[in-house]
Amino acid sequence: MSANSDTRLVNGQRSTNGEFETFLRNVAPDLLSYFTRRVHPVDGAADCLSEVLLVLWRQKESIPKDSEGRRAWAFGVANKILSAHYRASSRRIALTERLRSELLVAAPVEQDLSPTLIDALASLKLQDRELVLLVAWEGFSLVEVAGILQIRQETARARYSRARAKLRKIYDRQ
Repeated sequence: MSANSDTRLVNGQRSTNGEFETFLRNVAPDLLSYFTRRVHPVDGAADCLSEVLLVLWRQKESIPKDSEGRRAWAFGVANKILSAHYRASSRRIALTERLRSELLVAAPVEQDLSPTLIDALASLKLQDRELVLLVAWEGFSLVEVAGILQIRQETARARYSRARAKLRKIYDRQ
């Protein structure tokens, strides 16, 4: 065998990384089609394909030497990845449903807000609104909020002061 690091013995025969990469390039579009027809939403198909390619790369010494065997083996891996994807999706859906049912029982804080307060909060810049809500609803100090939002403490105090003044002004008008 040559000293070339790209040449390996696979199933008793010489194989190069170039041949393997060619195989991956040839089979990847078929695998992507396989996933796009089965995975919804379809953007998960690319994730599934990348998982298959990773498994194929890790197990390249185990891949059959004939082209049809290689392709079938790749689709076998794809089928296992698809099954895992379905299981994960089922768990995610079940958790979402459980959370939804629990939220229906507990009244969300937003339902207790007056329309005036909702409008006033909506008038704030997103970053200022988040700062105010972290203080008012979540009970954090301005020092803690500065850490959460990764801003200087002085900046947090200034934004909080401006936001409160703006909220006060809106309430005074109404």
